[in-house]
Amino acid sequence: MLQSPHRNIVRTGTNACWRRTSSLEIIVDNTETVKTEITAEAYADLASQVGGEPTAKLSTYSSSSPILRSQIRHWGVMTGDMRPLFVDLDYAKASPWKTLVAPQGVLVHQERFDAEIDGLVGCKAVMSSVDIEWHQPIKLGDTMVPKTTITDVQEKPTDTSRAVTIVTDTAINNPDGKSIGTLHSTWECCERGSAEHKQLFGDRTEPHFYGEEDIDAIAEEYKTEQARGTDALTGDAVNVGDETPHVLKGPTTREGNMTSGTSRWFWGHAQGFELLEKAPELFFENENHAMEPVSGLESSHHRAQRWGGVPGVLELNNERVHWLVHTLMNWMGDAGFITRMSLSFPRCNIVGDVTRSYGKVTAKNVDGDRTIVDMDVWQVNQLGERITEGTAQVALPTA
Repeated sequence: MLQSPHRNIVRTGTNACWRRTSSLEIIVDNTETVKTEITAEAYADLASQVGGEPTAKLSTYSSSSPILRSQIRHWGVMTGDMRPLFVDLDYAKASPWKTLVAPQGVLVHQERFDAEIDGLVGCKAVMSSVDIEWHQPIKLGDTMVPKTTITDVQEKPTDTSRAVTIVTDTAINNPDGKSIGTLHSTWECCERGSAEHKQLFGDRTEPHFYGEEDIDAIAEEYKTEQARGTDALTGDAVNVGDETPHVLKGPTTREGNMTSGTSRWFWGHAQGFELLEKAPELFFENENHAMEPVSGLESSHHRAQRWGGVPGVLELNNERVHWLVHTLMNWMGDAGFITRMSLSFPRCNIVGDVTRSYGKVTAKNVDGDRTIVDMDVWQVNQLGERITEGTAQVALPTA
């Protein structure tokens, strides 16, 4: 075992990975695997914060401000949903909401806690479940004021390393204190390089590869997607057993993973070196002998394979919230509103995977001028694995 000069950054063993030259010769590159440690002190410090707001020792969050058109468009681009309700102001003014609205899934990003930075520094954290309630739409010009509380921290028994479950509750209000929604998140945290880290990939040994005919078929499938839009779905027209048309996402790319975290790091600047002094656990020494954020192991396949000793890069589970929101909005139209979603993520996807999202009506009840529709929702990757299980509730105009 080789101990890095930076504390708590450990490289251990060798990991054989390969690259192809122009002549397709396979070259083996034996590289030490980056390993991070969850210390007993870090766990105790986090556990002491249960019942209160987390201590943001390293990460910073911008102050709340009114939502701009450019932000809503950015969210649409990042989630692959450019419906007119998000990007066309004249169209949105004629909708039931009278202005642009943001994709409802953005609520999942309002948690003011980062398990890998504020919680257990340098760990690998994966969202394993999330429960969301929406109390009002998120409109252009609104201001979201979130407050996060750590509600539970539990160490999980393992044979060789430390793993921890963290549960948080986040209340998102407007500046007047009126609730926009709530978020209940569960995070599974493990040490990078551990058996628990590798178990996140199941029995997969490499990212998925597609032939030209596969990509052609995916391109054609995208063309079949339809959104109801102004043709509002009413509760009277919904029956138990109805299924939504599915929505396709992917193959996802490394670019998407990298851009999702660009605002969290000072890449190669003075502030990055200041953070290195405070928390060396957040960094590893790359092939250029430069100190790079350890999250860079999850930003490209060659980093994950060479330095992480894992077969690829994991997708972000919270992206699946957006994809199910997209599916439900296509089905219910502009006048519908998602009020609740409860999801668990039994399997992780690797970047490069395809995800298809589905929904099925299980019950409906009239509530005044609205019909409340209960649904089962789920997602399946290109391997036929159910990667998401859950339920949702939507409100539709009754007639």
